[in-house]
Amino acid sequence: MVKKSQKSNRQRRHVSFLVSQVVLLTTLLISSGLAINRHRYASPRLPAFRNQPLEIRPIYDDPRIVTDDQLHLVLTKLEPIFGKSEPKINHVDHALRFWGASAEFQNSQCLSGTQMRQLLINDSALISAWGEKTPPLLVPTDTGVAVRVQEGLATASHFDHTLATLAEIGTPLDYPIQTRKGIRSMEDMLRHALLNFSVNQTEYEWTVLSLALYSPNSAVWSTREMQSVDFNVLAKRLMRQRMGQGVCEGNHRLYTLAILLRVDDEHAILSLQTRSEILSHLTDATRRLIATQSAQGYWEATWAGDEIAATPSSPSGIQRGRVLATGHALEWWAMAPDSMHPPKECLARAGQWMVKEIESMSPSAIRDQYTFLTHAGRALSLWRGELPNEFIKRRSANRETN
Repeated sequence: MVKKSQKSNRQRRHVSFLVSQVVLLTTLLISSGLAINRHRYASPRLPAFRNQPLEIRPIYDDPRIVTDDQLHLVLTKLEPIFGKSEPKINHVDHALRFWGASAEFQNSQCLSGTQMRQLLINDSALISAWGEKTPPLLVPTDTGVAVRVQEGLATASHFDHTLATLAEIGTPLDYPIQTRKGIRSMEDMLRHALLNFSVNQTEYEWTVLSLALYSPNSAVWSTREMQSVDFNVLAKRLMRQRMGQGVCEGNHRLYTLAILLRVDDEHAILSLQTRSEILSHLTDATRRLIATQSAQGYWEATWAGDEIAATPSSPSGIQRGRVLATGHALEWWAMAPDSMHPPKECLARAGQWMVKEIESMSPSAIRDQYTFLTHAGRALSLWRGELPNEFIKRRSANRETN
């Protein structure tokens, strides 16, 4: 009887122990889940913003790369002749960055700078151009306003490219944007980009560029997942991939690094070590470009030298690759310190090849390659010390005076 009672007590203690362990484990799991949730959605620390973005001005003027007459010809051929009905948003996005918000054109089939910006930030303008059934480009979220990317012709082609475009053309953060759920502001677009940023996201070049223009300070900030970030972290991320990898063969990363150097000149956003690493990285890129430039002046997808990149076999594919590689290289060099530049004859050869290539292109070829060509046209203008619309206005004023 005693043995039976002892056995019964042991069973009860065993059951009680198991129950207590289950309760403890459940409590730990719930606590861990809450902790993870609090960690993931804790209030982030965003850097202080400036309402008016920095303007990074061109600093060189070299007619050997492109003459006034050549630049006028190029810019005229690259006017945004999209028509008023269903213009591709990635074309509008790139054209606005190219021409700026104050651009106006005599051709009625061209969109003005104001019209292009409205298409990107005003849902009513998008509906007028694309119809009421078109999904919105701007999507309000719990962290701000997102821009739809790579979901059709009425969406952007690069992550945060629209944000960077609006920053580079001088759009203030209090500028209103109209969504289908009401009026928001540019700051909502920037906040969404930063709160949802990850150093491991697919494309981050334009996010970093936007941050540098709207928040040129050295503060450490954190994402919604409490990931600590500053410009040193971002710069190292930009340099982490192999040289020719990434969107547009790695050139967007080189451009953003060049801009970080320009911002650092005035606002000290980088450590001395990080700045030195960027200079070395861009010097290496220049070395590779010098070594792989063709006799005619262009580059191809294999510009980085040790990258494995297949050269397109079709004539149109070959031309697209050359326009992309050459235009982008000229663009980031135009914003980089002159110590990063190749010999002047290298730049002149590239600029003259670019001019002749654009001059020979048919309207259909220009439409097909328009996004790449905006980088090329903008680069040529930067090498003459002006933004494209500034050059056109000055040229027109000089002709009227004479």
